[in-house]
Amino acid sequence: SVMTGTGYGTADFALWGGSSTTLLLICMFIGGCAGSTTCGIKMFRLQVLAANIKVQLARLLRPHAVVLAYYNKRPVPEPVLDAVMGFFYLYILCFVALTMILGLFGLDFQTALSGAATSISNVGPGLGDVIGPAGDFSSLPAGAKWAMCVGMLLGRLELFTVLVMLSPRFWHA
Repeated sequence: SVMTGTGYGTADFALWGGSSTTLLLICMFIGGCAGSTTCGIKMFRLQVLAANIKVQLARLLRPHAVVLAYYNKRPVPEPVLDAVMGFFYLYILCFVALTMILGLFGLDFQTALSGAATSISNVGPGLGDVIGPAGDFSSLPAGAKWAMCVGMLLGRLELFTVLVMLSPRFWHA
């Protein structure tokens, strides 16, 4: 249920060990495919990000070579690479900010980290004793719940959409 977004805990994955919960935390960020209404970074962006990382490493090894990023055997235009990188950085920035805000409300690191991932990616239960598969969000402070609500809106509406809506140029055009 961590990947489906249902929020149901079918097993107590807190008993699986640290590496399993780390893998679940990483899976929370993946999201769905391009064009779907799911949240998360989405597979298309991750594939373009991986292609861009490959290009940057190739440019480090051969600075004078002309290396292009490819997706589906087609070159990816620079504006698309810039947009994907911008989205990725903004996503990570929002995730880190939400984690820190939840920490300010007294949540332990694992609860704050997984709560931020759960909120911004709109997926399943969090990790740990408080919001894990056997817990719920009812015991969290009201401020933490509000912060997570903002994270859910950011994740569901996509970060760029929210930025455009907050831009004065959008409303005056």
